[in-house]
Amino acid sequence: MSLHFITRFLPAALIGIGCGLLPLGCETPERRDERLARQYCGSCHAYPEPGLLPKALWAERIMPAMALRMGFESMNQLVQMDEDERNALMRILPDKPMLSEEEFEHIKAYYQRHAPDTLTLPTALVTQPLHQFDAMPYYLPTPPLITMIQADTLHRQLFVGTRLSKVYTLTEDLVKKDSLTLPGPPSAMIVDDHQRIFLSMGIMDPNDATRGQVWVQPDTGTAFGLIDSLQRPVHFQQTDLNADGRQDYLVCAFGNHTGALLAYEGQADGTLKKHVLATGAGARKTILRDFDNNGLPDIAALLTQGDERIILLLNYGQFKFRVTTLLRFPPVYGSSFFELVDFNHDQHPDIVYSNGDNADYSPILKPYHGVRLFLNDGTNRFTESFFLPLHGAFQTSTQDFDRDGDLDIAAISFFPDFREHAEQGFVYYENTGGSFHAYTTSLAAGGRWITMETTDLNHDHYPDLLIGALDFDTGVPRPLIQQWASGKTSLLVLKNTAGLASTSARP
Repeated sequence: MSLHFITRFLPAALIGIGCGLLPLGCETPERRDERLARQYCGSCHAYPEPGLLPKALWAERIMPAMALRMGFESMNQLVQMDEDERNALMRILPDKPMLSEEEFEHIKAYYQRHAPDTLTLPTALVTQPLHQFDAMPYYLPTPPLITMIQADTLHRQLFVGTRLSKVYTLTEDLVKKDSLTLPGPPSAMIVDDHQRIFLSMGIMDPNDATRGQVWVQPDTGTAFGLIDSLQRPVHFQQTDLNADGRQDYLVCAFGNHTGALLAYEGQADGTLKKHVLATGAGARKTILRDFDNNGLPDIAALLTQGDERIILLLNYGQFKFRVTTLLRFPPVYGSSFFELVDFNHDQHPDIVYSNGDNADYSPILKPYHGVRLFLNDGTNRFTESFFLPLHGAFQTSTQDFDRDGDLDIAAISFFPDFREHAEQGFVYYENTGGSFHAYTTSLAAGGRWITMETTDLNHDHYPDLLIGALDFDTGVPRPLIQQWASGKTSLLVLKNTAGLASTSARP
């Protein structure tokens, strides 16, 4: 969160009859409170409307956290943090309060007047039994604590990483080949001809420690660290950003209170030069694409913590970028994932966006969690086209899974409605040319799904899916926890049977 704010309230010269040149003096209490709320609650992120959360959550969770962010010291909150977290937070707090205590009380009162007692949830998603995929649980010799699944199509194998810092190598037939241990839990990896490059989070739980690394495992020789001192990195890419023929790296250092979107420029002597492209916690994912057709890869990035937004960094060369915000979301949305796809076949990239991260201050079911499509008008202006409600939506894979010419969406949720519809931790939305039909399987209730990989396991040109379980029990009913403990499903393998149906339908 920025230490500075931009005052967004520009008072009108005249408000009402008889106000003269003193508009604030005749401002109603209601208008005053709304002005303060919009001014201060929209200074570091998109303004959150009171209706986004119930009264109790605003009063008990959000406002105390915001008081600290706005400079009102809270020893009770600070002493509950470890030293690293406290030091990281203190670096971004203002030196003095951004507003008076009286003004902050007005803001609190405004939210209490306008927030609902409870949120109105949409009608529960109606799903049909999954028929296009054969679902099969898969078990690893480790607790279901999956952090990464990566297909290696070059060598026809799979890599599965765990919270315990292990990486297992599987054949495409899911036979375990070997394993290795990393310095920390893996979040991503890159495979090339002669080596495997792993992104290690350091510590997976929310933290600002600089223990993350990029770790290289050559086919022959000793593993070594390529980049260190990263704050809980969760995504990275290898590319050549400045067209000099040397490899550069993009790293999403998610962090907790602080973090950054980083680029590492490959130098002639083999070293890497660090560039900070965006500051703040929550860098989640980047996608490379030449948006302006200048021959250099531009960067679309999802930033998810506090100031939730998708930004575009147009690459002007020599590590100079022009940054624009494509989409911005309220800080309670829980942005979690995005894809660039040409959904309507107009040759312009559209955005499939997921929001459902529910791990922070307001862990309740929310009617605005789900999957959204934003269509590109051709000038990189995006308008919401549809919304698929899904509690806790966490990741999507948008593909033509049935090869009928349109794009379908597979989605996982890390925060579904565990009490009523735990099976909706996975939902397949089949595009039927104007609407979507939702499908799931009872086997999806067998884990808490945090990651998904799309690959063609049997090379029939129909994409298959693998989803990985991280079975944390927070917010989960005890019977379901017991089911997970007895089942111990690490992966749910979803083999696409559309190819078989297509073959059998031929004369």
